[in-house]
Amino acid sequence: MGDGASNKSVWRGEIVIFAVTLLLMLWPLALNGAPFYSSDSTSYLRGGGFGFHTGLMIVDNWWQGLVGHAAPAGAAGDPKAVVATAIAESGGARSLIYSVITYLLRLPGNSLIALAVAQAGTVVLVTSVLRRLVAPQVGFKPALAVGTALALLSSAPWYAAYAMPDILAGITIAGSVALTVLFDRASVLTRVFLVLLIAFCLTTHGSHLLIAFGTLAIGGGVNLWMKRGSIGEAARKAVWFASPLVLAVVALLGSSYVAFGEPSLAPKRYPIQLARSVSDGPGYRYLRDHCATEHFAICEIYGTNPPRKVNDFLWGPSGLRYRATPEQMERIRAEESRIVRGAFMEYPMDQIGRSIRNSFAQLAEFGLRGLVFGVHIVGTDDPQLQQDRPDRPQFRGAGEAVIYNSFLASLIALVAVRRRLTSLEIAALAVTAIGLLANAVVCGSLSGVTDRYQGRVAWVLPALALIILARIWQERREGAPA
Repeated sequence: MGDGASNKSVWRGEIVIFAVTLLLMLWPLALNGAPFYSSDSTSYLRGGGFGFHTGLMIVDNWWQGLVGHAAPAGAAGDPKAVVATAIAESGGARSLIYSVITYLLRLPGNSLIALAVAQAGTVVLVTSVLRRLVAPQVGFKPALAVGTALALLSSAPWYAAYAMPDILAGITIAGSVALTVLFDRASVLTRVFLVLLIAFCLTTHGSHLLIAFGTLAIGGGVNLWMKRGSIGEAARKAVWFASPLVLAVVALLGSSYVAFGEPSLAPKRYPIQLARSVSDGPGYRYLRDHCATEHFAICEIYGTNPPRKVNDFLWGPSGLRYRATPEQMERIRAEESRIVRGAFMEYPMDQIGRSIRNSFAQLAEFGLRGLVFGVHIVGTDDPQLQQDRPDRPQFRGAGEAVIYNSFLASLIALVAVRRRLTSLEIAALAVTAIGLLANAVVCGSLSGVTDRYQGRVAWVLPALALIILARIWQERREGAPA
């Protein structure tokens, strides 16, 4: 009876902590009166609506074929023709799974508020899992203090309120640390939850798969090194550690095959790596030297002088999104790796040097530039962004100051208590740092340096620091020996 009542009390406390932390996590959403949006937010929304209704059409066609009824004639009744037309008009596709989730969580109206609340709730949930695995002895008040500090001082609430899959990169790192380094403290139910959560996050953006691969591999190696066991036990753990990657790959290949008739991890992608190589310089010089002889599709559009900025190259008024024909886009996707690889082989030191500079620059940039106040989504059939209130740069500046100072304070605090850190906490911090570095390398090398790419993950280290400090505070309060 005593243990049952105690467990009920603990879970009631966890529910209260979750609810209070979630409410506090929504303060940027409340301050803006809406989520923060990118032009990609409406692309996900439109794509999700299209994907959802096309999926219903696919199911209906399958059912009609199963019961022996003929499908409607013409392109209007052919899902493949509908998809091909949509891709031809848009020039490419983003994550199918995140797009559908965006559409389903678009309420109220097309505001995407439900999506932002769900993202904030997921941050709170994965942080709670980390806390219960790292410091299960932490009581109600310090646990609530951890959630409060995370909500008020870190980048997490800002990027949870951003109607983009960015925050899921941080959740990927936090979940990977919990699944690997803290595996032996987790129940089977917690492990299953983490596997499914990480797998979902990996399907929402191409960069997440690369980040998770490194974090899971290193975290898993750290666990096997710290908890040396039999070969059979190591193999069993390896299956758990690899499961999110396997599930994500299966989901991506399956959804790509159903939607486009071809299994691909990045179906109908925009040629972002080619744009990055051109922007860095090697790709630009390679095209200048080889367009006359290789006859690349990109040369048919730009000749030897493509736009040097990534956004201009892809989505600007004269970008591929508007200038390339569907046939040219298919050829550009097919030729992308060949051009990027050739540019690297001819200018290896230039590309390596630029990637290293971009990665270090990205590691230090995790502010709030790009989050614009006063923007709303208007329209239902064709949702668009509209700035109907002035931006609030003073709030963004104050938020950035808090984020950078709290991150620095968490590092100083960890150094100050370094002698009280357990080996498991040191391992968790190390793998988290590797995850942040992997994020900076992936985004800095393959995309571009911008605050949102590192801001989406920068909160994980302060969250772990807060949990560790709460554990140390409680032990001191209870008079535990140093």
